[in-house]
Amino acid sequence: MRVSGFVAVALLACGIGWGAAPAYAGSHVASLLDFQFEDGSVLPDVHIAYDTQGTLSPARDNAILLIPGALADRHTFDAAIGPGKTFDTDKYFVIAVDPIGGGGSSSPAEGMGQDFPRYTIRDMMGALYALATRELGLSRLRALGGLSMGSFVALEWAIHHPGTMDSLILLAPTAKSDAGFQLTIDLVNTIIALDPEWQGGRYSRNPVEGLRHAGMLFYPWLVSAPYLDRISPQLLAKEVEDTAHAFGEWDANALVLRYAAYRAHDVSGPYEGDMAAALAQITAPTLVIASASDRLVGVEGARRIADGVKRARYAEIPTDLGHRAMRAPPGSAEAKFTERQIRQFLAVPPGGTSPGARASKR
Repeated sequence: MRVSGFVAVALLACGIGWGAAPAYAGSHVASLLDFQFEDGSVLPDVHIAYDTQGTLSPARDNAILLIPGALADRHTFDAAIGPGKTFDTDKYFVIAVDPIGGGGSSSPAEGMGQDFPRYTIRDMMGALYALATRELGLSRLRALGGLSMGSFVALEWAIHHPGTMDSLILLAPTAKSDAGFQLTIDLVNTIIALDPEWQGGRYSRNPVEGLRHAGMLFYPWLVSAPYLDRISPQLLAKEVEDTAHAFGEWDANALVLRYAAYRAHDVSGPYEGDMAAALAQITAPTLVIASASDRLVGVEGARRIADGVKRARYAEIPTDLGHRAMRAPPGSAEAKFTERQIRQFLAVPPGGTSPGARASKR
C-alpha cells in the first residue's frame, strides 16, 4: 500500500492500523512505508523525527502539534513548552516535529542528494498528517501550530483535513510565496552554485563557503531596515556571521530543496488558483500572528489569510525585528506579545468563541 504525501492514506512501519501515542516524554522516529510524493516519486521508507512532552489524556483530545520554520528543527519551540509555559505540558500533550527534508527526518543529506524527491509543502503536510493519525492514533488535535514554513504546512493541513483540529495557530504565515521571496531564493541558489565545490549538486564535499555567502545575503531579509540602522556595527557583524554559520551547517542539497518547497508554496494550487476557495475550507478557529516589519514573508499574506478564514483572529507584533520577531528571546516584548496571544487563544475551550475573533491588532 502506497502512502500519498497529498492525501496521506498512510500505513506506517511501526504497526498496522491505529498506533498508540508514546506515554512518555522523549525523542521518537516514525517510519512511513512506500511514501508517495506529489510528483509521483516513491521512497520505500520515510522517517519522521519528533519529540513528545506531557501526557496524552484518556480521551486523546489534548494533543498540540508544532511545526518549525525552514532552517530550524523540532527544538524551535523548546522555550515555550513545559509546565506552566505557553504550551503547558500540565494540560497538553505537545508534539514537536521535524518535517521531511531536515532535522532528524528523511532528507537529501542522508545520501540521496540531488536524487531525493522534489518535495512540496503538501508532501510535508501529508507525512505529518500520517504521523498524527496513524503513528499516534490521533483523530483530532487540540491545536496545530507552525512558524513561517511550518505555518505553511499547518495551513495546508487545515485546508485538506479541516475536521482534524480544534484550533490553528499560524506564526508569520502566507498562503503563497510572493515574487520578492522567490527572487531571494533564486539569488541564494545562484550564490551556492558559484562555489566550485557545488559540482551541480553532485559534490563530494559540502560547499560550505557558498552556503555561508548565501546566508550573508539572506540575513537582511530576516530583519527590518530600521533595525539595521539602530544596531551597533559589532552586533551587525555578529548577526551576519550567525546567519552565515546557520546556513553553513546545512547540507547544500538539503537547503536548496527545502527552500524550493518554500518558494513554490501556494495553497490555491489544488483549487485552480482560487485562493478564496482554498482558504474557505478552513473551519477551525485560527490565530494569525504577523510581525509588522516582516520583509521576508511580509504582512499582507497574513492579513489575507485572516480575511479569508471565517473564524480568524489577527494580531500584529509592533516590532522592528522583522521576520525574526517570531523567534525573539524569551522575556522580550515580542515574545511576551506572542505568548499572550497564544495563551488567550488556547484559553477558549473547543467550540467556544474567541473574544474579538475578527478584531485586528494592526
